Amino acid sequence: MQENYPNQNPNYVQPSAGNPGQNMSPADPVQSFPNPAYQQQPVDYAPMGQQPQPLQQPQQPAESYGPRQVSLFTLFAKTFMGLAGGTFGSLILLLIFLATSSVLQPVLSPAEATGEQVNPIFIVILMAMIFATTLISSLLTPWLLAYTERLRYPRIVTSIYQIFIVNLIIFAFTAPLYLTTSTTNLEFTAYAAGMQILMVSLSSALIMEILNDDRYPLLAVYTTVIGVLIATAINLFLYQMMKSATVLLFAALPITWASIGFFQAALAMIYYWYYLNWGNDFLATTTSYGTEYAGVEEEVEEAEQELPEDKAGGDFFKS
Repeated sequence: MQENYPNQNPNYVQPSAGNPGQNMSPADPVQSFPNPAYQQQPVDYAPMGQQPQPLQQPQQPAESYGPRQVSLFTLFAKTFMGLAGGTFGSLILLLIFLATSSVLQPVLSPAEATGEQVNPIFIVILMAMIFATTLISSLLTPWLLAYTERLRYPRIVTSIYQIFIVNLIIFAFTAPLYLTTSTTNLEFTAYAAGMQILMVSLSSALIMEILNDDRYPLLAVYTTVIGVLIATAINLFLYQMMKSATVLLFAALPITWASIGFFQAALAMIYYWYYLNWGNDFLATTTSYGTEYAGVEEEVEEAEQELPEDKAGGDFFKS
């Protein structure tokens, strides 16, 4: 049976079994079957007397540097996740408040409560309630915000550890405020609780952003601080409207974290639009304003001339 081979010479005729040399001619070219995997690569030979040029490696594309592009979906996602994390913290606060409502009754009207109406363990339960609420919300909400842009936050676990540590530090500094204000005026105690909530929210959001964004930490600082300031203004306006410290206590966390998530995405979108239109990346870590101290020191070191070798001292002993 005659077999057909690829790339075979069309003039080649398969010899018969009885006469293997039949139809074979010395003039017929020898047909080869090249393997594409072993084809010889073209070699650029240099003229005589010259060294061959080294092979040039393909150039890697330069790493793009610029602010990230934030989509409208990310804006809604970060706002929703911030609101969800703050709401979960308020639910924890509500459960603790209902479980200890008989002791925490002065919280409903701190301005009218007196020292005789306050239970001795009131301040202990209040401190534990605020600490547990701020701790849970500050651990959960940054984690939810990070998953809206998962590739941008590679160090979530490290950030969570640092957030836990900063909660302990803030609580250690605010605990004396609770102890001193509870015996004088409970309205000041409510202010101390509000300050702890704002400080924990601000520091937790900044830790998550700075540890995961080494190119634009300034953008994270500005967006987070603006979000906290807007949330503080909304909380104060709500307190003036409702005249209720209880409403403010439960609404502070959702408003604060929703504002942080919204302004982190919204201001990043504005900065990206500004960068595309004007090309000024003034919040990047590589952008410098004026002459830095380190650069001046390097210039001074380069300007110094080396002293010539002292040969006169050696000749003195020879003489």
